[in-house]
Parts: sequence; structure tokens; C-alpha cells
Amino acid sequence: MFDAVFEFAAGILDFFYRLVPNYAVAIILLTLLVMLITTPLTLKGTRSMIKMQLLQPELKKIQEKHKGGDRNEMNQELMGFYQENQLNPLGGCFPLLVQAPVFLLLFRLIQGLTRYGDDGTFDPKYLDPTSRLYESLDDKREMFAFGLDLSESTTDALGQSILHGLPYLILILIMIGAQYLQQKQVSARGSSAAAMPQQQLLLKVMPAFFGVISIGFPAALVVYWVTSSIYRIGLQGYITKSLYGGEDSPGAQARKAADEARAMKERDKAAGNGSKRDRSLPRAAAPAESENGSGNGRPEAGRYQPASKKKKRKKR
Repeated sequence: MFDAVFEFAAGILDFFYRLVPNYAVAIILLTLLVMLITTPLTLKGTRSMIKMQLLQPELKKIQEKHKGGDRNEMNQELMGFYQENQLNPLGGCFPLLVQAPVFLLLFRLIQGLTRYGDDGTFDPKYLDPTSRLYESLDDKREMFAFGLDLSESTTDALGQSILHGLPYLILILIMIGAQYLQQKQVSARGSSAAAMPQQQLLLKVMPAFFGVISIGFPAALVVYWVTSSIYRIGLQGYITKSLYGGEDSPGAQARKAADEARAMKERDKAAGNGSKRDRSLPRAAAPAESENGSGNGRPEAGRYQPASKKKKRKKR
């Protein structure tokens, strides 16, 4: 089943290789095709996220209405609210969910194309033996494009020499820089208060994380990452201009609604903390009684006094 998917992708890669007989260019064209196919999903997910932010105050009111009550009843009302407004809570996640299988597909495809046979040369998998890409890779040991062996990882390249591995490192640095720029674009159009510290840290760490793990991947995958990151920079620029440009844009209105919902949450949190403090204050204690039973330490009139005190008074 999965082999059929890989064979289909390999056929498209062979088509691009016949157009431009360069491994890197064929991978770039395949990546651009995938990005063009997933662009409508990205735009739809962004619009869904904006709509969700616009309705955040209403969602907050529903949650406050059922606070401390039946959770199932609240979930039912929320689902009705989503259906009434044609909302999908996971709509903004679709572009991210699509990226993972595409990456795994290309990873397995490159592995199959650069599979070594018993004689130590490539024995390409997923390709028709009569295809031009198969004939180009068969009996070869390298997948050269622009001076780089795309079947070689940065780790293996550095193992030969630093000078040999330097172009591979530069390619990874380009990928990290492109991803940082993309994250900066996304962060810039959100309010500073909207991004939680954990989210900000994640946005800073993820490009470096991908850079570290890509050291062990074939350079062909890094070419895919660089191409997709540069494409997304252009796509995010278009989204920012079309959906977030101006105070009356949907994105700007969504940002205000999200800030309003956040302010409501902070007020509710502050009110809850205040009531807890009031309940935790100790009550005023009654004045302690002295040994004679009164609170002022003076003897009460008509109370019994020790005989020793009476004798002292008689002597005087």
C-alpha cells in the first residue's frame, strides 16, 4: 500500500528530473508542487484561527456560564456554538499535520532511491528501471548536485574533513535562518501579550532543534527543508499583507478580540484570588481573660480575695 505512494512520488520526481536533469532542482520542484497543493489548507487554517480568535469572548462567556457546573453540558453548548458559526477547533492545525507525512514520504523516498546493492552502488527503489532517474542513479555511489552529494549527511561529510563538510553546514545554517525568519513573521502579527513565555521559547528553540537533527539526515532532505522554509516566508508575507494589514483587517480584529478574552480571564482570576484571600483571613480573637475572670486584669467587686491579703490590711 505505502509502496504505491512512494512509487507515485518517485514518478513525479522522475518527471521533474527529465525536465531538468539535476537532482537538487528535481527535489526543489517536487517540494514546490507539494507546497502549492498544501497552500489552500494553510490559508483555510489561518482564516479558521482568525475566526476562532474573533469569537473568543463569546467562548469565554459560555465557559464562565458553566463554571463549576456540568462539564458535559458545557461541551454540548460549545459544540453547538462551533456548528452554528461553522468553526473547527483543529482547523489551524491542519497545515502542521500535513507537513509530517510529507517529510516522512520524502525521507523514505530518498532512502529508497539511494539504497545500496550488494556491489556497493545504488540500487534505486520505487522507480521504473526504464526511467531516466533510475538510469542516472543505477550503479552510482553519489547523488551529486551543485557540488554536494545529496545522499550524504552532514555528519558523514564532516567525518571526512571540515572543508568537505563546510557546504553541508552552510546549507543547514540557511535552513535555520529561514525558519527563524518565518517564526518572526508569525510572532510579529500577534499581540505581545498573546504569546505565552512557553510559546515564545518554543518558537526560538524549534529552528535550532531542526538544525541539530538534520545533521544526520541526507542533504536531499535539507534541500527540501530550505525550499519549503523559503516558500513559507513568501506565503506568510502574503498572509500578513492580506489578512493582517490595517486596523480593520480580520487579523487585527481577531487580535483585539483575543486581548479582550485574555483580559476577562485575568479579571476572573484576580477576583477568584481575592475571594480566597478573604476566606483565609483569621477572625478577630476575643480579649483573653485574666486569672480573676475579667479581661481588664482588675478584681471584680464582691469577689473572694485570699485571706493573706485580708490579714495584711488589718496589720496596717
